[in-house]
Amino acid sequence: MWKRGLIVLMLGVAACQSSPASTPVAPTASPSPTPMALAARVNGAPIPLAEFERRLAAYEQEWRRNGLDPQSAEGRQRLAALPRQILEGMIEEVLIEQHAARMGITVSPEEVEAALAQLIQESGGVEAFRQRLAALGMTEEEFRRNQRAAMLAQKVFQQLTADLPEVAEQVHARHIQVSQEDLARQLLARLQQGEDFIELARRYSEDAATRELGGDLGWFARGTLAVPELEEAAFATPPGQVTWVATPRGYHLLWVVEKDPARPLSEDQRELLRQRRIQAQLQAWRAEAQVEILIPLGP
Repeated sequence: MWKRGLIVLMLGVAACQSSPASTPVAPTASPSPTPMALAARVNGAPIPLAEFERRLAAYEQEWRRNGLDPQSAEGRQRLAALPRQILEGMIEEVLIEQHAARMGITVSPEEVEAALAQLIQESGGVEAFRQRLAALGMTEEEFRRNQRAAMLAQKVFQQLTADLPEVAEQVHARHIQVSQEDLARQLLARLQQGEDFIELARRYSEDAATRELGGDLGWFARGTLAVPELEEAAFATPPGQVTWVATPRGYHLLWVVEKDPARPLSEDQRELLRQRRIQAQLQAWRAEAQVEILIPLGP
């Protein structure tokens, strides 16, 4: 196809060169291009409004297909929050693109095509794949751009987390969580009198995830516990001791059972550390970026 286009172009040039001279015609001014409507700018890079609207519509359609009732209270709430979530995701994509260039990370067209071929095969063939795109209101070119963005993000994230350790200092601890300070003090006094920590945790702890386990938090490394204040106290407390910790979740009686200075990290722990490092980096990039949101997004 491109050869035919090139031949047509060459014939057109030859015809112009061999035609007789004609009276010059004054050039006409070309019309000014219509400015592209934007949803946002990220360090000067545009996010087109049309692309944002297509992605928003595709997500809404997918949610409805998966059973979300737009008339329910949950449906209204989730749909109202969706525009901001979509735009923030697109802003992150631009930030990743910009920082990938600084990190020397690229995705070649061949990599995108190989991934696309795999997805087409998994979808049941070209026709089934195109039907899926049509249902989402997405063109193949848009899908390629999205696929490239996802592959680029994966490479960036791999580089950001390449130095995560295989082993780390870890603590094994149990806790009793209550919402009333007086009850926490009473339980501490009972523990000091020799009552069993595990039995008190099963009876009084308000942490449903660990209550039946006698308050067992398992082994955890720094940066993996959901309550940072509890994690900090655990690493600061010697093994065998019970300490008192106040956190936004309530009052905790924390028993540090044992410690290991170099315990292998589980895959779940490593994944959690990966996710938290990536999120922290994205937040840092977002904080230092010049971001202009040009459309109303609601709550």
